[in-house]
Amino acid sequence: MSTTAAARSSAGIARWGALAGAAYVVLFVIGVILIFGSSPDSGSAPAKIIAWYSSGSHRTTINIGWVLAGLGIFCFIWFLSALRRAVSQLEAGDGFLSGLVTIGGAVYATLTLAALAVDTGIRTMSDDTYHHTVYPGLIHAADDASWVLHASGGAGLASMIVAASLAALRAAAVPRWAGWLGIVVGVLSLGLIIFFPWFVAAIWVLVVSIGMFARASRFQEEPAPIAA
Repeated sequence: MSTTAAARSSAGIARWGALAGAAYVVLFVIGVILIFGSSPDSGSAPAKIIAWYSSGSHRTTINIGWVLAGLGIFCFIWFLSALRRAVSQLEAGDGFLSGLVTIGGAVYATLTLAALAVDTGIRTMSDDTYHHTVYPGLIHAADDASWVLHASGGAGLASMIVAASLAALRAAAVPRWAGWLGIVVGVLSLGLIIFFPWFVAAIWVLVVSIGMFARASRFQEEPAPIAA
């Protein structure tokens, strides 16, 4: 296989990897809704929690949400690789910002997967307990632990967004206002403990994902220059 053919293959994969960012946002939102949408607050009366989690269909819904949200993080990892590639092309060659994008995104993905695993595992553990016993106190602890795990991932998400925005700003790849807006979004991502900044970060991922995909598509459609 020639070097040119290998490079073209990698570019095509990276193009679809960029679009995986949009898939991450959609799958993660649906998954989180299924996990948390209809369940009672973990601070509710124990009898209410026991009654809800004693339903096998409710536990099945949580498990489906875990699968979808996990697939969302799988897509995020592909998007992260495409983003790292794009940032490395904007840098002068030292790789500092592209490295920061990679590490930050990996930290966020790891902690988010851990949060999903902890919460889902404990919420549905009555499947394996004696007489399918539900423990409200453990469910409350699982909610708190998973919340803090995901919020801690905000440090990684913020690093990824700020580094990518700085690279685009320094290379004049985007309007200055867009670059600075991305930096603000990254800083806000440090506040994932209140969760709402995630929606702002998700919009950034969605815009960047579609933008990278569209840009790669446009370049692929341009005819290659004829060698002299």
